[in-house]
Amino acid sequence: MNDVRPLRISAASLPISKGFALLVIGAFVAIASARMVGTPMADGAVAAVVLLAALVSSIAGFAFAALAGSALAYLRFDPVQAVMTMALCSIAIQGYSVWQLRASIRWRALAPMLAAGALTTPLGVALLVHIDAKVHAAVLGAIVTGYGTYMLLRRQPRVIQGTAWHDALAGAVGGVVGGLSSAPGLAVTIWCSMRDLDKEQQRAIYQPFILAMQFVTVTCLLVNAPLQADALRDASFVPFALLGAIVGFALYRRLTLRQFQAAVSLLLIVSGAGLLARAY
Repeated sequence: MNDVRPLRISAASLPISKGFALLVIGAFVAIASARMVGTPMADGAVAAVVLLAALVSSIAGFAFAALAGSALAYLRFDPVQAVMTMALCSIAIQGYSVWQLRASIRWRALAPMLAAGALTTPLGVALLVHIDAKVHAAVLGAIVTGYGTYMLLRRQPRVIQGTAWHDALAGAVGGVVGGLSSAPGLAVTIWCSMRDLDKEQQRAIYQPFILAMQFVTVTCLLVNAPLQADALRDASFVPFALLGAIVGFALYRRLTLRQFQAAVSLLLIVSGAGLLARAY
């Protein structure tokens, strides 16, 4: 049984060097100042959304798109532009986390999942560009919310032994979902939660997957909707995402396995609710 420890964070617990921290914060302040001066208030609201969503999602390592996507929809962002913004910010968030988890990542074992996701992500992007995805958001939101609630309330978790075929199936589903909603980690996170893995092992699977699929998503968006995707403008929100990721990952380091599982369950529920909100 895991002991529940008080959640504390200090400057010393941040998993980054002092010089790197100063460099990141300095870059953040410079770019944030440039963005806020003479820009529409809407951009400030987007920056705040990205920062908060990155911080919260980095505690468990996923759900940035679900958290940010609902708020961007409320701000009436164009769906394609919103997915591009979230994908670019997610690359920064996941890139930072993958670097921190690099010793635990087994790239060869991840190959079937990554290959399947890369093959199906273009299908999700094509659906995003050419059809109304509200029905998809409603169905997926109900499934994810239901599963997150089940995880939170269950007493004894059921453990499933995974195979390469199971990994590939999870990756294929994650690719379609990622192309549609910029949230490729939902299916893979659920799959990891069914297995007998500690918190580091889980994140060492779904975070590299999310990172790889976001690169595929951005490429597909630039090919399918080049006139709608303004990558340079969207990339200006990345410093906000990176700062949130640094703080969120530091909080994650202080979690026990039980606290981590609860955080994953809650973020799945929030992710599902966010998808449902987009549908109505």
